Amino acid sequence: MSHKHIHRRFGPLFIVQHFILFTCVLLLILSGMPLKFPESTVARWAIALQGGMDARRIIHHTAGHVLIILGAFHFLYYVLFNWNPPFYKRAILPMPKDLLDMGQYMLYIIGKREDPPAMGRYTWYEKFDYIGLIWGIAVMGVTGMSMLYMDVALQYIPMSWLQALWAAHSEEAMLATLFLLIIHAYHVHFNPEKFPMSLTFLHGKISHEEMAKYHPLELAEWEGKAGDEPVGETGPLSTDPGPT
Repeated sequence: MSHKHIHRRFGPLFIVQHFILFTCVLLLILSGMPLKFPESTVARWAIALQGGMDARRIIHHTAGHVLIILGAFHFLYYVLFNWNPPFYKRAILPMPKDLLDMGQYMLYIIGKREDPPAMGRYTWYEKFDYIGLIWGIAVMGVTGMSMLYMDVALQYIPMSWLQALWAAHSEEAMLATLFLLIIHAYHVHFNPEKFPMSLTFLHGKISHEEMAKYHPLELAEWEGKAGDEPVGETGPLSTDPGPT
């Protein structure tokens, strides 16, 4: 396919970080969910597949630490060090227009509107994904570390608080799992227009048709500049520049 029909949306740094992210999340789900439903046959099978409880524990703790490191890197690099542009000016942050886009998109989904709303570099649901990701890493990181290093935590907070954090860890894990399996999976993979899977997360590219349909404002900005490749802002988990 010619260059005119393909746009680079994300660069190598996005691809690497996303790979680490979804690998860690999948490992955390597979190693953590069996503890929430310990009497389930599937849970026992999952633990056995991982090599038993000791191996499951190592997998869960290792994936959790790597996820926290990834979150810390993301924060330090994109919020504190990479100021081209400053984080608070980036397209990934929610804006009042996203509420209007969400309403119009729902009308499009149920057939009451011919086309989706004109959106920029990130759609309202991509921004929702991003906020959920940041929230999830923060909550799961704090609550998970409090469970792993209980003796240290008890030096600063009472046991009742610690028990509340444990409950939050379990419930947030279930919420995140359902969100990924239902909301995120639909928009990225199971949407009839993308089924069986969008491969953008592997090669960082997007077709011109999809760009024109879901990101027309960004496309218009690109085409109004020197070329049709991004020229300004780095996206979340990405080193590829895009319009400011």
